[in-house]
Amino acid sequence: METRRKVFILLILCIAWAAVIFVGCTLPPRAIPKFNIPNIDKTAHFGFFFVQSVLLSLLLYFKTRRSYFQIILFSTLQAFLYGGIIEIMQNEFFYRTGDLYDLLADVIGGLSGALTYPTILKFFKKFSRS
Repeated sequence: METRRKVFILLILCIAWAAVIFVGCTLPPRAIPKFNIPNIDKTAHFGFFFVQSVLLSLLLYFKTRRSYFQIILFSTLQAFLYGGIIEIMQNEFFYRTGDLYDLLADVIGGLSGALTYPTILKFFKKFSRS
């Protein structure tokens, strides 16, 4: 697949996934299913931002060809900023409680996704050759 098309698809996926994160993190508490699993909300935050960071890292790789370190730094910073904004908005507008541990899960998920993207990139390169 040509690079422009990859960049376009990754950009659309990043935007769509950011919308999924926003909706998932701002639903009213009564609309969220209750599971009897400890810290399931932290796992959800980790997963949301892991996926976002992988998508963003791949987008940056194909669009900018920045260094591995720069991509990790930018993707992790994005997770921190977007997660922080959502936590503040939860307190102010969405009748939910912002939580520093949720933000920590966001950042750890973002960092993990950024650190994982080279492995995922290798998989996709191998897959696209077949």
